Amino acid sequence: YWRILLLAKRMHNPAMSPVNPPVETPAPLPGVLVADHFVQAFGYATYRLHGTRDWLLTYTLEGIGRYALAGQHYDCRPGDIVILPPGTPHDYRTVQNDAPWRFYWVHFLPRPTWLAWLRLDERIPGMSVQSITDEMTRQRIETAFVRLVRDNAAASVLINIWQKELAENALEEVLLLTAQQRANASIEPLDLRVHRVLQHIAEHLHEPLRVDRLAQLVQLSPSRLSHLFKHQTGTSIIETVLSLRLRRAARLLQFSSLSVQQVAAEVGFQSAFYFSRQFKLYYGLSPSNYR
Repeated sequence: YWRILLLAKRMHNPAMSPVNPPVETPAPLPGVLVADHFVQAFGYATYRLHGTRDWLLTYTLEGIGRYALAGQHYDCRPGDIVILPPGTPHDYRTVQNDAPWRFYWVHFLPRPTWLAWLRLDERIPGMSVQSITDEMTRQRIETAFVRLVRDNAAASVLINIWQKELAENALEEVLLLTAQQRANASIEPLDLRVHRVLQHIAEHLHEPLRVDRLAQLVQLSPSRLSHLFKHQTGTSIIETVLSLRLRRAARLLQFSSLSVQQVAAEVGFQSAFYFSRQFKLYYGLSPSNYR
């Protein structure tokens, strides 16, 4: 059955016309996770007038795939995640005179916890799209798809519940990364200078951290850096340093055997008394009681 299905997906479905109506593409059984990696030249098309009873997700690596829904069309390009819910008509194909369309696809029924992550921006009614712009995220999604296809194939052959779980976990990673990209797109990106200061603070919490020295690091005046930092993070540099030190101290208290005085020194407090006072103000407990 699966060989027939895969061959049918690779066949050319003629364009819609009164003389030559489109051929309905066979759909996978609902509830069965199916995934693969396709490289399709012009002539490839999938047409399902009533959609399927499961969800479909595609991820474009190269070329262009054209979706046609509700009298509109959308050309998905490298980095585009497209999600079609159950019952959504499928009409997608390669574009003439373009490079082959290389993409991953997966049919699935979501776990309940996935439903919130499937709510992406609708480009066409019934079709959600998220463009993955971050190169590292693209690579992670592609790697997750490699595992998804491999583990799902192994589960089909071996009837192995663990391989099935691994395949679904790979799909869950794809959905999480896509939802994260959508959330990040609505947040103002950090100025590179603020990012560098935050990175320096995180790597040198045990050292004295002065605003004027941090400003020199990014070639800004102390007042300009302070203003830019608070505008982008919502807190001052001093408040951020204190918060990061106390949060790291909490982890050391929880997961190490260092004394309170040693923890204070490890996160940059010269006075154990001052550390204890600030810790209690932040967490509502003394370091010893917190431990």
